[in-house]
Amino acid sequence: MSSIRVKEKSAGFIVFTRENDCLKYLFLKVGGRLDFPKGNIEENEDELSAALRELKEESGIEKIRILPGFRKVLNYYYKRSDGALVSKTLILFLGEALDKNVSVSWEHESFEWLSLSEALSRIKYAGYKEILKEAEEFVNKQIGSSLGKWFSN
Repeated sequence: MSSIRVKEKSAGFIVFTRENDCLKYLFLKVGGRLDFPKGNIEENEDELSAALRELKEESGIEKIRILPGFRKVLNYYYKRSDGALVSKTLILFLGEALDKNVSVSWEHESFEWLSLSEALSRIKYAGYKEILKEAEEFVNKQIGSSLGKWFSN
């Protein structure tokens, strides 16, 4: 067992769509686990470019409306199969899919669109649960402020 410490920095998206006044979030499934579309940031690549590239590679989604002002950072550790301890920084952006057609990459088994309550009952990682709640609140505030502006005279 190795005690090598490795640092990784990844970027990805919390992707949502609206269905009958309900927000549904995209989750990719790998090893029976739900995950956001995300991946490592490559050399000379900024966070948002990496997140958009990974979104396209892992889900096939290219058309997304990014919600400005939402950028969340998660820091955690995990152990790789080779025994190396990885210090991971994950940056997540929030976006509305303008096309719900998903085509998962070879890295994933399948995908699901889940409501907040469905996702919270199935996600295992507490950090993901908290960020997902923050995303839902952020979207609802955006919708509320948009409607207020839309209908004001």
